[in-house]
Amino acid sequence: MRNLIVVALLLVGSVAKANEPIVSLPFEIHLGHIYIKGQINDGRPINIVFDTGAAANLASEEVADEIGITTAGTQTVMGASGPVSIKASTNNLLMLGEELELKNQRFLVMNLDHLGDPDYPLDAIIGANILNRYTVEMDFEKGLINLFPRNGFTAPEGYEAHSISLAPFNIPIIEGSLIVSDDETVTGPYLVDTGAALALRINTPTVNENELVEKVTPNYEHSGRALNNSSIDKVGRLKSFTVLGESFEGVPIRMASVTTGVSSMSNVNGILGLEILKRFNTIYDYKKQVMYTKKNSLFNAPYRENKSGLKLKKRQGYLEVENVIASSAAEKAAIKSGDRILSVDGKKGMTHDECQAYLSSVKGSVTLEIMRNGKKLSVSLKPAFMI
Repeated sequence: MRNLIVVALLLVGSVAKANEPIVSLPFEIHLGHIYIKGQINDGRPINIVFDTGAAANLASEEVADEIGITTAGTQTVMGASGPVSIKASTNNLLMLGEELELKNQRFLVMNLDHLGDPDYPLDAIIGANILNRYTVEMDFEKGLINLFPRNGFTAPEGYEAHSISLAPFNIPIIEGSLIVSDDETVTGPYLVDTGAALALRINTPTVNENELVEKVTPNYEHSGRALNNSSIDKVGRLKSFTVLGESFEGVPIRMASVTTGVSSMSNVNGILGLEILKRFNTIYDYKKQVMYTKKNSLFNAPYRENKSGLKLKKRQGYLEVENVIASSAAEKAAIKSGDRILSVDGKKGMTHDECQAYLSSVKGSVTLEIMRNGKKLSVSLKPAFMI
């Protein structure tokens, strides 16, 4: 009996140790991405995006030049909108937190400027390499990513288990259902991608086979970039979407039209992004191929939506208009590409996130002071839902 008690205590001790994080990494969400801090080799602390959709480590060309990351050869990877050939670097040291060192890290080096801006420079992206080594918890209420040993981990009380598949991308895949109408439901597999700054992107074959552009109306065009590829999606509002045991009503979705890349493939129906995933505290256990979820305080938060019709980029201390969506509030206000926003209702120096959040939440009209061709103009803009 005494031996049985000792064995039982040892087992309890091993489970407790497995449920103690090796490292806890504070994170913040900027521009729809999860930012943590880290280092590559002996370089300065950098901003790293943690992305379940990243099958490889990426480093920005700027950081690579600054800290002396050397490249040899290239590697072709499949992005959401097509294949991309990227320079590669091997035998690097990745430091996370103050103690966790990961040696012999391979990084693909490319221009990542389109994913960040001067307020939130994006220096590197990591994902699968960490998820393959550790059980990973994302606590969106505390803003912490916790890394646990792979062996012996048990999910805390209150979490629901969902089976995932990692083939063929080494990215988690889970089943979800599009409720197009009371009489039409489309069920299929979705990539779980915390690096996607959206709620849901539907792959081109699923869009075409189910005539979603015609059925999910009204909708408008969205231009974007994934890695080095550009794409044009249609953005509409779905009746509802069911995933992870929950139903989400009125979800804004992007409907792809690309003919290459992951979003052109028929073996997955689409990409499940951060706008839905952040509503759960989540644990990824790749060894068991299980994803544990628990609803958090963000569950009923409004979706990030573009109500202004402005696509912005921070440049030289100003928010510059990259594009104006047709028939939007911005087009009606005669705002043009290249305009610089100097202030919003008198507020100056806003970050991209702050400006978009303000324009999405304000009631009524706002006054923009803009610079166009060296002249200051005052413009009245009335943000409104476009879908």
